[in-house]
Amino acid sequence: MPRLYFDANASAPPHPEAVEAARRAMTEDWANPTSTHREGQRARHRLEEARRGIAESLAVAPGELVFCASATEALNLLLRGLHSALGERPAAVFPGEHSACLNPLRDWSRVSWLPELPAECGTVVQMAANNETGILYAMPAVLDAVRIKDCAQAWGKVSVDLADCDAAVFSGHKMGGLRGAALLWMRPGLPWEPVMEGPQERRRRGGTEDLAAILGLAAAVRHLTERQHAHVALEPLRDAFEAELNSWDRGIEVIGQGSPRLPNTSCILFRGRNGEALQASLDLAGFAVSTGSACHSGAVKPSHAITSLGYSQDEARSVLRFSMLPEARPGEVEALVAAIKQLT
Repeated sequence: MPRLYFDANASAPPHPEAVEAARRAMTEDWANPTSTHREGQRARHRLEEARRGIAESLAVAPGELVFCASATEALNLLLRGLHSALGERPAAVFPGEHSACLNPLRDWSRVSWLPELPAECGTVVQMAANNETGILYAMPAVLDAVRIKDCAQAWGKVSVDLADCDAAVFSGHKMGGLRGAALLWMRPGLPWEPVMEGPQERRRRGGTEDLAAILGLAAAVRHLTERQHAHVALEPLRDAFEAELNSWDRGIEVIGQGSPRLPNTSCILFRGRNGEALQASLDLAGFAVSTGSACHSGAVKPSHAITSLGYSQDEARSVLRFSMLPEARPGEVEALVAAIKQLT
C-alpha cells in the first residue's frame, strides 16, 4: 500500500500550477526585481502582478502587503516593528500561539493570556485557527489596541476576514503554495518601524524577493476558493473518523470536539500511551501523522497549545494530530483507522 499523508497542517503539497509558475520564474524571470534594466523590470512587473492578484483575493490594497519568506519572519517583522511604540503597554496573546509569535513578545513589558485583557492593552494577537487542535477563534473586540490575526493555519481551509484586525500574517506552503513565500498585511497608519535594512518591499523588508516562490503562491491563491470548498467537504469524513475512535472505549478523547474547528483536523488524546512512540509506529505502517506542531516535534517539552487547554503534561505527550489533505478519500481514512486500532 502506498504511504498516506495525514500531516497537511505541517505542510501541504504545492498545487501543480504553483509548481509550474515557480519553474517558469526560475527559467524566465530569474533577474533581480530591484534591478533597473529590462530583465529586472520584467521581474518587477511579475512581482507586482502577483501582489495585485493576492491583494484582490484578500480584499486589501496591494501596497499593504509585504512578501516574506515565512510566517515566522512575518510575525517577527510585525511585532519587532511595533515594539518601540507599543512595547511598554501590555499585550494580550492567545496562550496556544506559535513560538514565532511568543518569542518576540518576550520584549514586551507585560503579556497576558487571552481571554484576559489587561487595562491599557496595546496589542492583541489571536490565532484564527490553532495549528495543533484546529480550533477556530474569534478576534476579541478591544478599543485602542493593534489587533493582529495569525492566519497561517486558517488560510486555504476556511474563509479569512480581515475586517476585525489591523495586521495579519499568512503562510504559503500550507495552502498549496511553496515554502519561501508568505505574507504580512498591515493596515495603513500602524505605529510600525522597519527592522530589516534594505530597499525591497517599499523599504519594509530587506532582501531580494524569492520571485519563484511568490509567483507559485499567486498561482495557488487563484485556486483558493475551490480549496476551501474541498476542505468543507472533509468535515463529515473527519467526524466519522473521530466517532469510530471514540466508540472503542480506550481512553481516547477528541480535543476540541464540539468547538468550531478546521474541517480537516483531528487532535486525538490517547491516554496512557506515548504519542511519539505511536507516531513512529504509524510512520512505519505507512502513515504520516504528527505529535503536534512540526516546529515543535522532537522537543522533550510537551505542547503548550495542549496544556493551555487544561491538560496535564503527560496527557499532552499522548496527543497525535491528524490533518487531512483536501483530496483525502474515505478509503484512506478507513486504512488509517484500521492501523490505529491495531496499534492501540
